[in-house]
Amino acid sequence: MKKKGMTTTDFFGLAFGSMIGIGWVISVPQWMASAGSLGAIIALAVTILLVIPIGFVYGELTSSLKLSGGEFAYTHYALGKWPAFICGWFLILGYLIILPWVAISVPLLFAYVFPLLNSYPLYTLMGQVVYLPHILLSLAMIFGLSWLNYRGATLSARFQTIATAMMLVTFLAFLGGGFFLGDPQNAAPLLQTENGHAFNGIILAVSSILFFMNGFDTVSKTVDEAEASINYKNLGKVTVGTILLGGGLYMVIVLASAFLMPASEMGEMGALPLIHALEARSGSMLLPLIVVFGVLLGVITTFNGFLLAGSRLIQSFAARGFIPKGFAAKHTRYKTPHKTVWAMAAFSIVGTLFGSGALLPLVIMGGIAFLIAWFCMAFAAVTIRLKQPHLQKPYKMPGGIYMAYAATFFSAVLLAAMLIPGTPISMGMTEYILFFIWLAAGAVLYVCYTRRSVPNKVEVTHLEDKGVHQA
Repeated sequence: MKKKGMTTTDFFGLAFGSMIGIGWVISVPQWMASAGSLGAIIALAVTILLVIPIGFVYGELTSSLKLSGGEFAYTHYALGKWPAFICGWFLILGYLIILPWVAISVPLLFAYVFPLLNSYPLYTLMGQVVYLPHILLSLAMIFGLSWLNYRGATLSARFQTIATAMMLVTFLAFLGGGFFLGDPQNAAPLLQTENGHAFNGIILAVSSILFFMNGFDTVSKTVDEAEASINYKNLGKVTVGTILLGGGLYMVIVLASAFLMPASEMGEMGALPLIHALEARSGSMLLPLIVVFGVLLGVITTFNGFLLAGSRLIQSFAARGFIPKGFAAKHTRYKTPHKTVWAMAAFSIVGTLFGSGALLPLVIMGGIAFLIAWFCMAFAAVTIRLKQPHLQKPYKMPGGIYMAYAATFFSAVLLAAMLIPGTPISMGMTEYILFFIWLAAGAVLYVCYTRRSVPNKVEVTHLEDKGVHQA
């Protein structure tokens, strides 16, 4: 009897749905304000060129080795115990940060349709008012999607696939509104030179766009949930295809936004500038409501995708002994890491209580966490290529080991740019403090627990042992 699990379509829905959330509605005007409309498109192209080698690395390793848990597992296999701990420890932080941040986006969308939700203020943190209806809506989404993940990965993945398809359809409403209701003259300036050379604005936009390319990495963490007959070569294609399609969609959105209204005007239109701009240009609520529905689906798929991938990350991290094994427990009926799912839900609930003002510094920390994982994955790919040149690879990255070198170099440069003070994307003082607190907590855990509980070597099942179906 064949194992029921995730199909190739499900993996695409997981990856793409996790990538496209609410951020573009808020950040596209910022990209255009920094770089100009053409500059923002150039920034997206540069970002894709930086990230695509990393995507190739993910595609090759995911299709070649049967390792549950994603980046830390490949790092453990190739580089050893302590690099794997650093990778996994910071990835956990990234997932714990991104979930409450996504959850607090839901009330913003509902409040656009029902402004009365901006009532019953409870308190103010970091300049942001926290409203009771906002908290209740966030909690409802957290509980609903956590219950879905508690019931099983396949059910969650099927929901993700359907929601992603519906989201893509609603994008047509925004693109149609931008191109048919807008004016190409609104795209000026094509390049932003107010703050010096246009290059500076493009680099600033790249630093923001990088964090909107996450999502393709979810495939590596959930590969154990694949159906028995899956073609592992296709998982590599899904990983790389998600980056290309997501980046391409962002480019088209930037172009439609540039036609819709000048970036300087959109920047003054509240928390959801693109939706307000569409309403102002169309003179109707119909198109904006369709887009709000699509963005809401994007928020839901992002939360669901990262909860699914993050819970598998923590479950595998615990199963290998890096953190207490209680987090590795699986439900007797649904075979899901139920304790981890509900622990992540609880953390998300606490995070929503702090509001967007307090979570903003943490979001930057989440970006660092994913860059650490990208670097570890790329370095692991180089090591595996050198030590196991004849390893069967259903999906091979073009350029071979040189592509892995490029991925290592790009991710190292980006990570250094965030960690070294004074660069365009370097952290602020709050972020540095939080970084060293998390690093110190990890060091204590490693010395007191992980060092003795994790073996130096990791067992792996190669593709020839799995009966992998190849094209």
